[in-house]
Amino acid sequence: MPHITAPERETTSQYIKEFADNPYCLELIQFFGWHPGARYSLLAILHALSVNGEKLGIEQALQRLVDKGIVRTYIENNTPLYYLTDAEPLQKAALEMTGMDWHRWQGMLRQTGIIRHN
Repeated sequence: MPHITAPERETTSQYIKEFADNPYCLELIQFFGWHPGARYSLLAILHALSVNGEKLGIEQALQRLVDKGIVRTYIENNTPLYYLTDAEPLQKAALEMTGMDWHRWQGMLRQTGIIRHN
């Protein structure tokens, strides 16, 4: 995982806070962070992430990430393919999210105010 500086960590925190209302967005950011150079069709993404009835939620979250520029699209054979942006610091924020263990994830959520300290 690349070295993450304090300003980039702040960006990661901002994105977690911005998308905390939609767990599908956070899951998609992590998914694309695990595969930063890969391009996926909607069907492949749904297959990788979907569990009974989550199709609409995943599609809406994906569109939100496209609208925000975190995920980009590429058309190949009339099929849109989705991939993680290569724009900094968005890509580094996604990559940092993929490397978080449970305790670090919880700490980031506390830091952003999404969950409260016990």
